[in-house]
Amino acid sequence: HARAARHNRDLEQMAYAISHDLHEPLRTINGFLGALQRHYGHVLDAKASEYIGFVTSAATRMGRLLDDLLAYTRVSSPRMTLSQVDCEKVLDGVHANLKATIEETRAVVSHDAMPTVLYNEAHLTQLLQNLIGNAVKYHGKEPPRIHVGANRIGEEWIFSVKDNGIGIEPRQFDRIFQIFQRLHPLTAYSGTGIGLAICKRIVEDHGGRIWVESQPGLGSTFFFTIPERQPNAAGVPVAG
Repeated sequence: HARAARHNRDLEQMAYAISHDLHEPLRTINGFLGALQRHYGHVLDAKASEYIGFVTSAATRMGRLLDDLLAYTRVSSPRMTLSQVDCEKVLDGVHANLKATIEETRAVVSHDAMPTVLYNEAHLTQLLQNLIGNAVKYHGKEPPRIHVGANRIGEEWIFSVKDNGIGIEPRQFDRIFQIFQRLHPLTAYSGTGIGLAICKRIVEDHGGRIWVESQPGLGSTFFFTIPERQPNAAGVPVAG
């Protein structure tokens, strides 16, 4: 177990170093592409300008992938602190962060009465924002309707994020939680395919489980659990 944990830490440090170091040559590529377009754009034909556009788009996408890889490696931290988190306030913050997208898609986001739970507040915000953001993004012809539920069953809270979107094939359920896995072409939906992998890591780091129930064309419901626990029960520093 200790060897596996050390191996995981080594992999995380390597991924962090690689993604961090690759940003520098990427900035150089973007800089020279911009200079090429500014200084020689007037003498380039349409095909050459199109090629520059392709390279610029690819460099931009690579930058997003690197940013998301950095975000993924930063999710786990031995210094992670837990505190009593009011989920109602977290949802208010998520709604404010997604305000522009919600208004653009005419989405309606509702929720049950929310509990207070022992969690890392930044991680819970990221978790709910990823799930609600996906529900808004992957909508069908109708405006998105999203409902966040919370029910206590036994020794845990079960949260749900239900939508009326395009749905997911059952055979893809495991794949969507893997890093950089996408089910749709870039032309259809933006993103790098890391959001649900981050969700899975956050949930499991806090001792919970995450899963999805869905059918194509019938929307999706993502579930995750939060153990009901007392301060220090998880062996993690508690903010006070």
